[in-house]
Amino acid sequence: MGQVRSWKDTRALVTGASSGLGRAVAEDLVRRGASVVLTGRSLARLDETARGLIAAGADPDRVAVVAADLTVEADRNRLFDAVRKRFGALDLVVNNAGVGATGQFDTHEAWVLRRVFEINFFAMAEVCRAALPLLGEGVDPVMLVMGSINARRGLPGRVEYSASKFAVSGFVESIRIEWRRYGIHVLQVNPGFTATPFDENAVAKTARVSVADWRTASPEFVAAAALRAVEKKKREITLSGKGRMLVLANRIAPWFVDWGLSRWILRKFPDSPVLRKPKPKKQVGQVS
Repeated sequence: MGQVRSWKDTRALVTGASSGLGRAVAEDLVRRGASVVLTGRSLARLDETARGLIAAGADPDRVAVVAADLTVEADRNRLFDAVRKRFGALDLVVNNAGVGATGQFDTHEAWVLRRVFEINFFAMAEVCRAALPLLGEGVDPVMLVMGSINARRGLPGRVEYSASKFAVSGFVESIRIEWRRYGIHVLQVNPGFTATPFDENAVAKTARVSVADWRTASPEFVAAAALRAVEKKKREITLSGKGRMLVLANRIAPWFVDWGLSRWILRKFPDSPVLRKPKPKKQVGQVS
């Protein structure tokens, strides 16, 4: 067995740390004694998170905030300059920042797809690029990338998001092998529907059906599972029974999943041309 990770010696960077899963992971890390830099676009929300951590007993010297828009190169450079100045190296990066889009692809303008990819894929990849030298100098370093069930099965009403997360999975699978020569482990975590304000912050919200009632997993549950996966050097974990069942069903019988999702989407669109199309009339003298 490998050496057990000492969380109190871990130097970590968490992106998207001002709310949702990022905030829950940051809180869990601090409780374990890690030193953490929190980043996100809102300085006010980051400060609120940091104050909450310190009020709960965190050592103020182990918590720092750096506001940054990760889609902006200058902000990324400023963030990683601050991390190097504070830590010198990194042992863990939680590459979590992301955004959703709900609704039918054909009803969205082109900018929706580009914005989702800019945040979910390009910013994620550039964080990996910038973090590589610091992780290379770290102890038992891990890059944790937040994926999605949608990274393994595309879903209707989430075309842009699904496409971006499939791109994330391909990227992660590739660098996992490339980065072995640096001794860096790469982990992908696929949360199921989690009780966060994720849908509220989507760049487009035109879906006919809300999935708010499906969001039953707590952020704290996902955070704890993610950090256990870091300890065990897992390659990829998929959370929630429903999520694992969907991924398994899609692997075994993708045609069946297509059929089920097609029936579901057509019920939501009774005005669909497919449902309104009249059956061809039988010609006189035609043999049935």
